[in-house]
Formats: sequence, structure tokens, C-alpha cells
Amino acid sequence: MSAAPTQTPSTYIYNNNNNNNNNNGNDNDNHSTNDKSAGHFARRRWSQALALADQLRRNTKLKRNEQLRQYAFEISSADSHESSVMASLEAQTDYTNSYQIELLQAKTSTFTLDSLTKNFIRLKITFNRMLDINKNELQQITLATSITKTALLILLRSIEAIVEIITKGTRSFPNLSSLISYIRSYHKELPIHGALLVEWYAAAHTLDLLVGDPDWLVQPRKAYWAMQVCNETLAWARVVFNENYRNTPVGRPIFDRDDSYCSVDMKDQD
Repeated sequence: MSAAPTQTPSTYIYNNNNNNNNNNGNDNDNHSTNDKSAGHFARRRWSQALALADQLRRNTKLKRNEQLRQYAFEISSADSHESSVMASLEAQTDYTNSYQIELLQAKTSTFTLDSLTKNFIRLKITFNRMLDINKNELQQITLATSITKTALLILLRSIEAIVEIITKGTRSFPNLSSLISYIRSYHKELPIHGALLVEWYAAAHTLDLLVGDPDWLVQPRKAYWAMQVCNETLAWARVVFNENYRNTPVGRPIFDRDDSYCSVDMKDQD
């Protein structure tokens, strides 16, 4: 048997370098494979995160729409039929904006409680239609702002109608806050619940903001609040009128002409 060749120092170094190169090649291959796996894993997790975020967004929007629909007002079939001529949302929006301008620019004693109540019913129908706007949130917010402003102006004019009876039209008031202060001074003749009084002051503040800043927008929940306060105010105004002034001649009927004639006829029959 022949003896194994003896490695010289140069041969040993050469072989060792080859082994190191092979090890480095294997390490690079492993690193490349790991990098590809890590990149694929990161892309998959990122895609999952985006899908989850999109699902959460859809769920949040559905939940929001369900919550908003809970605010819808009940509309009687007669009232719904009366406003059927304004079937489209665009027509209802145009009417709301037009009536809002009329409320804002009109002089004192222009409106009766009956006309205010009738237009408030139309506003409730528009409010319900506004809740169904899902595709364009800006359109919904814009309409909610218009509804809020209109409802608070109806509130203002209904309080103004009662105060005008007390003062016999001899005084004018610059804003809602001054009307509230005057009513508080007649708390015996014009009793008002403390909770509604607090809402009136909040309404006065909100109305000042809406009138003073045309670019100020509100959410549908704010419109619902304004509608609720307006509804309570109209109910308060009717109670005050029926209990204190229905059979008292005031020069100008606070209700519509037909209602006033009916009241006079009943009084003559008595």
C-alpha cells in the first residue's frame, strides 16, 4: 500500500479556501431562500391587513347607517301623501333651502303656527330621506346642516309668534337669545320646562354659528337634535296659545285664517 500524500502548507490553504467558499455559497443560497420566504410572508400579511382594514371600514359604515336610521321620524300616511309631489331628494332639498331663506329674511308676524307646523312635517320627510344617503357623505352632511338651520329657524319663528302676542307687536328682538330672556321674564304666563329652556340656549348658540359662518357643517346627529328641539318648541307654543290666547282677540290670528274663523264661530254659538 502506498502512503497517503502529505499535504503541503499551500495545498492545505487551497483546500480550506475551497471549503470556505462552498460554505459561503450554501449560506448565500440559504439567505436568498429565507429572504424570498420572508418577502412572500410580509406581502401576504400586508394583504391580509389591508383586507381586514377594508372589512372594518365597511362594517363601521353599515353600523353607522343602521344607527342613523334609528333617528328616522314616524310620518303619517296623510302627511306622506301630501308631500308626495316632492318625491325626489333634490326637490326636497331645494324646497328646504328656499324655505330656509324665507324664514331667515322674513319680517316678524309673517308666519303662523299652522304654516310652521306644516313645513316642519315636510322637513321631517326630508330628514328621513337624508338618512338614506350612503354614497356621498358630503351631500349628507351638507343636507344635515341645511335641515339643522331650517329647524332652528322654525323654532325661532314659533317662539317669536308667541312673544308677538304678548307685546301686541310693539317690540322686536334681534335674536333667539333675546326672545328667550323675554319669555323668562313672563314665566308665570309662559311656563317652560327647565330642560327645554336649556335646549333653547343651545339652539341659540348653534343658530348663531350657522348664520354667522356659512361654511360651518354639522353631522346628521346634530340635525336630529335640532329637529327634536323644534318639535318640542312647536308643541309648547300650541299649548301656550290654546291655554292663554285662543279666545283673546290679538288683531292677527296666530293660526291660519280658517282655524281662526272656526274659533270665532264656536264662541258665537256659546
